[in-house]
Amino acid sequence: MEYGALALLPPLVAIIIALLTKQTILSLFIGVWVGATILNSWNPFSGFAKSISDYMIPSIADPWNAGLLVLVSLAGGFIHILRVTGAAQAFAQTATKKLNSRRKVQNATWGSAFLFSYTEPVLILGTIMRPLTDKLNVSRVKLAYILDSMGASLASMSPISSYGPFITGLIATQITALALSDNPWTLFIQMIPYNLYGLFAMIAVLYVINTGLDIGPMYEAEKRAIETGKVIGEHDKPLVADQADEFPAGHVFKFWHFLIPMLLLFGTIFTVIFWTGNIAENGFRGSFINANIVLAISCGFLAGSIGAAAASISSKLHTVKTAFDEWTQGVINLMIVPIILVMAWSIGKIAGEMELGGYMSSIVGNYLPSFIVPALIFLLGAIIAFSTGSSWGVFAIMMPIAIPMAVTMNIDIPLVIGAVISGGLFGDHCSPISDTTILASTGAACDHIEHVRTQLPYAILIGVCAFLGFIVAGATVGWAGILVTAAASFASLFLLNRRARKTNNNITTSM
Repeated sequence: MEYGALALLPPLVAIIIALLTKQTILSLFIGVWVGATILNSWNPFSGFAKSISDYMIPSIADPWNAGLLVLVSLAGGFIHILRVTGAAQAFAQTATKKLNSRRKVQNATWGSAFLFSYTEPVLILGTIMRPLTDKLNVSRVKLAYILDSMGASLASMSPISSYGPFITGLIATQITALALSDNPWTLFIQMIPYNLYGLFAMIAVLYVINTGLDIGPMYEAEKRAIETGKVIGEHDKPLVADQADEFPAGHVFKFWHFLIPMLLLFGTIFTVIFWTGNIAENGFRGSFINANIVLAISCGFLAGSIGAAAASISSKLHTVKTAFDEWTQGVINLMIVPIILVMAWSIGKIAGEMELGGYMSSIVGNYLPSFIVPALIFLLGAIIAFSTGSSWGVFAIMMPIAIPMAVTMNIDIPLVIGAVISGGLFGDHCSPISDTTILASTGAACDHIEHVRTQLPYAILIGVCAFLGFIVAGATVGWAGILVTAAASFASLFLLNRRARKTNNNITTSM
C-alpha cells in the first residue's frame, strides 16, 4: 500500500507536540502510536499494541541499536563517576588557571571535540566542561550548541568514529552494485571537503564563540547567564538533573584522578579497535575499517569507569561498594536517553515502512536537471532527517539513490556523497526527535527543546548557505561550491554580527 503524504504525519505529529509541550518521550510515543495506527487500518487499539510489539521491542533487538544502548548506558556510569570521584573537578581546577574567561572556555570546548571525536564527545565533553562553563556563566544551551555542532559533524568526517565505517559500508555496497573500481575509503576521504554543512557548522561555532554572535533565543539565554548567573532558564527541564557533589572537608582534587580514567578510556578504545579489526592481518588502516567501533567505545567507557573508581578507592574517597553504587546511579540517571532513542528509532522504522524516503525522492525525481541534483539530494536528506530524527536513516536511504544518479548523470561521486551526509546532519540539528540533539542536551544537562530552539537559527543559516554551495558545485565545479558556501556563511555571520551588536547592546563586553 502506498501512503504518500500520510508518511509525513507521524514525525510531524511528534515534532509539533514536542515543540508545544516540551515532553519529548510523550511526543515521540504519540508519533509512534499515530504511525502504527495508520499502518494497522486506522485501528488505535491495534496501533497501541503494535507500537510496542512491532516497533519498540524490535528496535531494542536490533544488534546495532542494542550496542548503542549499551554504549549510552555505560557512558552514563562513566560520566557520573568522573564527577563524584572528583575527576571532572580536578580537570576543572587545573584548567581554571588558564580558562578564565567565557571565550577561552568555549574555545577549549570547541578544540577538545577533536580529541574526543573517536568516542561520544557530546557526553564526555559535556561532563568535563560543564563545571567550567557554569562557573564562567556560559548558558547550558550554548554549551549544547557547541557540543551538537562539533559532535556529529566531526564524527561524520572521522574514519575512526562509528560514522566512518557505516558510511563507507554504504558506499562500498553501491560501488559493488555499479561495478565501479573506486575505493570506498578513498571516496569517503574525498567527500570531506564537500560535507559543506558539517564543515561550516563547525566553523560557524568558532565564529560565534569569538564574536559573541548570540541571536534570537540564544541571545536571551546568554544574557540571562551573564547578568544573573543562571545557566538554565526558570522553566527549563534538563534531561539530566543537577546534583550537588559532597566531598570531605579539605579534600584535594588531584589531576591524576582525571588522567587515569582518560588514559584507560583511550588506551582501551584503540586496543579493542586493533583487536577486533585484526591489525595483524589487515594492517593499521584496515583494522579501523574492520573494527567494531561501538564495542571499542563501550569497553573504553567501562575501563575508564574502573580506573576512576580505583583512583577514588585508593585515596579513600570511596569504598568498593560506594564506588559501584555511584556508577550504577550514573546508569540510572541517564536511563531517559535510551528510552528516547528507542522511541526515535521506532518512529524512524515507521517512516521506513510508510516509505517516507521513497515518497520524498519521487517528488524530487520529477524535477531533476543534473546541475541541481546535489542541492536537491541535500534538501531531501535534510527533510527526511528532520522528519525521522535519524541522519543514519538518511545515509541508508539516500546513498542508494544518490550514487547511481551521480553515475548516470555524470556528477562527481564525492560531491553527492557530501550532499547526503550534509543533508542528514542539517536535518538532525534542526529536529527535536534526533538522537544526536538528544545526546547533546544530555551532555550539556539542558532542556532539550530549548537546545533545539536556540540552535535552530544557526543551523538554518548554515543550511541555506550549504544549499547555495551545492547548487554552484553542481552547475560548475566542486571547489566553486566550497568557496560560495564559505563566502555566504561568513558574509551572513558578519552582517548578523553587526546587526546583533547594535540591537543587543554588545553582549560581548561580558566575554
